[in-house]
Amino acid sequence: MNSASLTIPSLFNATLSAFPDATFLQYRQGEQIISLTYREIGIAVDRLAISLAQFGYKKGDRIALLAENSCEWVITYLAIVHAGCVVVPLDSIMPLPDILHILDLSRSRLLFCSERFERLINGLPQPPKIPVERLGQFHSHRGSADSQEIRPELQNTDTAVVIYTSGTTGHSKGVVLSHENLASNVLACGDVCEITKNDTFLLLLPLHHAFSSTVNMMLTMAVGARATLATSYRSRDIVDDIRIGGVTVLVGVPQIFENIKNAMQSAVRTSDKVRRALFHTLKMISQVSGHAGLNLGDSLFGSLRRKSGLHCIRLMVSGGAALPTAVNRFFEAIGFILIQGYGLTECSPVLCVNPPTKNKIGSVGPPLPGVNLRINNSNSEGIGEVWACGPNTMQGYDQNEAATREVLRDGWLNTGDAGYLDKDGYLYLTGRIKNVIVTPAGKNVYPEELESKLVSDPAISAALILGVKRKERMGEKLCALLKVDEEYMNSLPAAKSRTEIAEEVIRNYNQNSPSHQKISEWQLLEGEFEKTSIGKIKRFLYNDYFK
Repeated sequence: MNSASLTIPSLFNATLSAFPDATFLQYRQGEQIISLTYREIGIAVDRLAISLAQFGYKKGDRIALLAENSCEWVITYLAIVHAGCVVVPLDSIMPLPDILHILDLSRSRLLFCSERFERLINGLPQPPKIPVERLGQFHSHRGSADSQEIRPELQNTDTAVVIYTSGTTGHSKGVVLSHENLASNVLACGDVCEITKNDTFLLLLPLHHAFSSTVNMMLTMAVGARATLATSYRSRDIVDDIRIGGVTVLVGVPQIFENIKNAMQSAVRTSDKVRRALFHTLKMISQVSGHAGLNLGDSLFGSLRRKSGLHCIRLMVSGGAALPTAVNRFFEAIGFILIQGYGLTECSPVLCVNPPTKNKIGSVGPPLPGVNLRINNSNSEGIGEVWACGPNTMQGYDQNEAATREVLRDGWLNTGDAGYLDKDGYLYLTGRIKNVIVTPAGKNVYPEELESKLVSDPAISAALILGVKRKERMGEKLCALLKVDEEYMNSLPAAKSRTEIAEEVIRNYNQNSPSHQKISEWQLLEGEFEKTSIGKIKRFLYNDYFK
């Protein structure tokens, strides 16, 4: 397939031609798996694409998609791009006023949504002025047509999707991605991670997000693999979906892997003394052997993985936020391969990922094939802003030339992330440029780096570091907002208050940190941090917490 014909429909149609009777999508009902083949999905995609054309939707028209993950979500997405239209996937946890704003901002001509959202939107005093159709119920009554006759000619430079992302600013920008942006990213990810048609993914993350739609949905589709739709986000359901669906590749955000780790450790803590001692002894042996270049975790912990229902997984991939090194080392010690990647929506979204056979814990890996990285304005430690260039770089922000010029310069995307490259070309991230805190001594502190250290303590489930201006001195003091892990707290042999636990964590942290990274003030968070749909804390909401 030459690059000029590299489109999402061309990827799907190539797989459909090669493996028509292979399973594409599957979901669990109890202990049974219900499957849909590439042929069955292809028929549904063609039917909907034809209906869109017959109702007057043409190449370039924006069509919004608002629903929970489902087979119909995937079918609708593929049908929209097959019809030459542009998908506008909407975040299903956004407030309705924001949804209506993006529908207007994106100039969408049609909204597909699930039954739940159809009721909510049609019940509004002022519903959108465009048609609202329920997933799976939009079909033409004008008879049949040959899909080849109505399907427009697509170029790889044509826009495929516009994804609205607020990041941490609260202001939505529409990221315009072409067919080539997405397709090139899919193929590069597949090559590095060695994905084959024999793999089965768990489709757990929300599909409106670029990470999930590219790595879970489109990568599955491109190689003829299977995607198992997750039953729910409950840990028990996730394990059952993995076990019954035969999942081999688990793609998730750090919180998912932390939850699995915590569940395993909880099971160990509640077992008898002999089993606890055996687990910790074997884990120590595995870690020591790992330093010597030997991977014994697979053989030492085979029984544990079978009992946990995760034995079928060959590869775990974390993205969307920084993965704590303690979580990475835990999975490595018990025989799993957990690799970390990095990207952003503006890059379709993956820029880097660790190769499974050359994983460097703490790094987000080298750039994907075809992607170039450089560190701009680096300091004496080699840390600077990460700039990226490649076929996956966005076309720009929709109707926002000023914002586009701000981040795209001569084909290079200014990511806004700070980091450095090691001698092997692996990228290490230290934080967001705009989040940097300047101490009274003039030292730069990246809060994400400190947060990672705090949450590596099992007593802390979440942390946020904020810089607060000092009243009488230049620079900012470091303040921490902490969330104590309830399960850890309940597992302690002697009763301790949350305040006592947090005090101990901060004391230990400060004793082992350089002076410019010591925490001056801290508070416990009441309730939960407000997060995005992929688990990132909405930092901007807490900027005034200590003022």
